[in-house]
Amino acid sequence: MHSITRKLFVYHAVLFTGCAGTTSVQAKSVPGTVSLSYIARLYSMKMAVFGKKVVLENKYNKLEVETNSRRAWINGIMLWLHEPCRKSGSDWVIREIDFKKGIDPILRAYAYVPKRMPRLVVLDPGHGGNDPGASGSVTKIREKNVVLDISHRVRKLLEAKGVQVRMTRTGDTYPSLDSRTNLAYKLGADVFVSIHADGAASSSAHGVETFITSVAGYDSSNFYGQAGDKDAQRNNTYDAMNAILGFSLQSNLVNMSKREDRGLRRARFSVIKKAPCPSALVECGFLTNPDEESLLNTASYRESVARGITNGILGYFTMVKRALR
Repeated sequence: MHSITRKLFVYHAVLFTGCAGTTSVQAKSVPGTVSLSYIARLYSMKMAVFGKKVVLENKYNKLEVETNSRRAWINGIMLWLHEPCRKSGSDWVIREIDFKKGIDPILRAYAYVPKRMPRLVVLDPGHGGNDPGASGSVTKIREKNVVLDISHRVRKLLEAKGVQVRMTRTGDTYPSLDSRTNLAYKLGADVFVSIHADGAASSSAHGVETFITSVAGYDSSNFYGQAGDKDAQRNNTYDAMNAILGFSLQSNLVNMSKREDRGLRRARFSVIKKAPCPSALVECGFLTNPDEESLLNTASYRESVARGITNGILGYFTMVKRALR
């Protein structure tokens, strides 16, 4: 398991005694916000400012928040906030929703995970059939084929660990977006992971990223600052658990792929916003980037990515298991 996940597990046990009675956020400088000094006190962290970052750290975990920015890092893994960190008086503050449905669930997963062990994972290989998805500029490799291969690898790895797995497609077909989440609903899925490869107008774009559903009332990362795109979705029931699952996936995907960390982001993609369980959408690299196109065209890289996704899912399972002890 990834070292970041292990660190969080140890810290959960230590933090439990001091924070078990915390049921609401206190010491807010501005309504709807939480001060970083309060977060530091809550987790018994030392706090310091280094350039554009406020760094909170104890022996178990390190939280970095970039000022006047939406970027933050937990143990070196990036996550995007819904709103930028802002100065309020002599302190820095973030939105309460980013603390309660992002940072705190990741650092205190035991308080948020379901009260029973997950059993069934539904994997969703993106695109398929007449929808090829992104394409490589050199080899013309198609996203639909890349992600289907990765998904089969993940299924094999999970089943070897005794996890029940179903896939929304097992060949070159195109299930509608609604039928993918409807299948998860029909089967009673405990985890839904949609697997993709990225594409961009610029060939310089590169790295891996994971998306979870945006919190109701806030912009999505991919539409930040634009009008609309703030509606509540069915999957918002699982906001905190999405953060736990998404962070586990992103940290393990970065670790196994060795590609740049583009972060844990929020969006309202159909296959995650309508999912009836904790869900995430992973992007395994850019087919429009020559280096990553070359990597995605190799079985060895696809296997590494599959192991990262598998470890992320198993990491989420382990967090649930430990919370139930």
